[in-house]
Amino acid sequence: MRSTRGRPVRGGAAAPPKWRRWALPAVLAAVTAVALVLYFTPLLGVRSVQVVGNATLGQDQVVQAAGIELGTPMLQVDVDQIHDRLQVVPKIAAVQVSLSWPSTVQVQVTERVPVAFLVARNGIQLVDAGGVPFEAVPDRPADLPELRVREASQNDAATRAAMTVLMALSQPVRADVTAVIAENPKDIRLTLKGDREVHWGTLEETPRKAAILPPLLTRPGDVYDVTTPALPTVA
Repeated sequence: MRSTRGRPVRGGAAAPPKWRRWALPAVLAAVTAVALVLYFTPLLGVRSVQVVGNATLGQDQVVQAAGIELGTPMLQVDVDQIHDRLQVVPKIAAVQVSLSWPSTVQVQVTERVPVAFLVARNGIQLVDAGGVPFEAVPDRPADLPELRVREASQNDAATRAAMTVLMALSQPVRADVTAVIAENPKDIRLTLKGDREVHWGTLEETPRKAAILPPLLTRPGDVYDVTTPALPTVA
């Protein structure tokens, strides 16, 4: 056995400096304090709301419906909650909400566009391409066709069928439509200016029917039948 006499003997590892013992807790405490300040005080609060995509809705209307209050700490802004509030606004078809740090809430809305109107029990309603009644108006719009269904709703098969046909028409033909009628989704008819009528039938071969209708309408007649697009008739 070798003697260790005269040689230094290594002991255990040196104890860490005292400052390391409290450095980590101090850092955590500081981070927590900053987080609490940012979360509970308006130091980093909402200073502006940017609304884009609105055409008929005013900025104040959107902000009020969203429930966004200036000064609210950005960390407390719930974008999902704002989205849900705005999604129930009848005129809004879609909405996106995001935070632009350090102090702006951005709201992008897509408004419903009227393509028809409905005469309902509670008055005249504008209807979008999805078949959703979304706004009451005092008079029948002169530039829109009337939607005639039993119950207008985006969940109603007859309503969806009627709007599918209407939106499949070329713009010149659609401008001549005074009413789109769907007692059921398998019996769709159109009334046109000049007391003319189009028998459309079902949604089957809708693109083909829409394509043959414009030249068919150049022929004199009162009733244009495209229920069988291979054999269209004019009477």
